Amino acid sequence: MLIRNLIIATIALLGLSISGSVTAVIYVYEQPNGSTVITDSRIKKPGYKLKKSYSSKSYRSNTQRSPYRARTIKSKYDAVIVNTALKYDLEPSFIKAVIHVESAFDRYALSHAGAMGLMQLMPATASNYQLKQDHFNPKRNIDVGVQHIKNLMERYNSDKRLSLAAYNAGEGAVSKYNGVPPYEETQGYIIKVMRLYKLYKKEI
Repeated sequence: MLIRNLIIATIALLGLSISGSVTAVIYVYEQPNGSTVITDSRIKKPGYKLKKSYSSKSYRSNTQRSPYRARTIKSKYDAVIVNTALKYDLEPSFIKAVIHVESAFDRYALSHAGAMGLMQLMPATASNYQLKQDHFNPKRNIDVGVQHIKNLMERYNSDKRLSLAAYNAGEGAVSKYNGVPPYEETQGYIIKVMRLYKLYKKEI
């Protein structure tokens, strides 16, 4: 009940509707130094060249989660995902695949276990990164989730499978089994993320 009230209060504060959908435009610019920046706002600075842009409609899962499908989705959070991943020196395609499987890009996703938001952060994990409120804020939720994945990647020597196993089942489970735990959910989770990761690598 407490979590439900938190969701309602958050939505009320933001003036948003869970059932609503929003269309955003994503812009891809080449910076003066040759690097790429992806944003949902136009950049009117000397030396910035617009390479492409596309409309991105928010993808929302139903109350009953939509069946998993191995297909890419253009999300309104693409710019945040890419820039946050690069901030922590991770592959945007990998992070987007994680979010796809975790929440289907539903910023208000909430699991029975209490995991919240786009990256399905457990309260204890979020708290470890000083996120103790506003868990459904897309930028903050993604930033904390990416930080956590970065730490897992460092702990497991950039092994994506072990990092995903720890993200899904916990580091204790990985230590207990000295590898990917024999949990059907975790093993299926890794397969889904890695499959989407390969697909998103072709787009990002």
